[in-house]
Amino acid sequence: MKMYAVGDYLMHEKSGVCVVEDISEKAMSGKGSEKLYYSLRPIFEKDSTVLTPVDSTVRMRDILTSDQISDLLDKVPSLPFIQGSNPRAITEIFKEKISAFDIDELATVVKSIYIRKELRLAKGKKVMSSDEKIMQFAGKRLFEEIAFVLDEDVKDAEKAFDERVLPELKGYLEAAS
Repeated sequence: MKMYAVGDYLMHEKSGVCVVEDISEKAMSGKGSEKLYYSLRPIFEKDSTVLTPVDSTVRMRDILTSDQISDLLDKVPSLPFIQGSNPRAITEIFKEKISAFDIDELATVVKSIYIRKELRLAKGKKVMSSDEKIMQFAGKRLFEEIAFVLDEDVKDAEKAFDERVLPELKGYLEAAS
């Protein structure tokens, strides 16, 4: 497991982009239970602090580089579109991909939900609440990391991603009409 230093930025599985503000021993369960903890400040959550044991099972990884983000955005058109007729099965696939804690898998989920949403709206249907919930988490994580790395607004990161999905979406919309 990688050890981070104060001032390092990292991607925290549950809290997104964070900066390490402190590393110190704390006794959370009383005397004799001292453990080394990271004190993390989520970048996109004001006035929030996360304490995570250094040896935690919560996954953390390095923030992607700008080259890695550019590569990710370039390959968005080639990422698969997850579709099917069983909404529950699709939701389970989305959850599995999110739990992989991999940026490509996360981008695949976001792309798939974006296309599914637009196809449903084009047919006059409502967006599925399960898709909205998953998008709130997956989209937030993906777009915040892109925005942080590229030093731009989260909305701009979302727009950059969506622009790469648009040609494929247009093809699906034309086929559906």
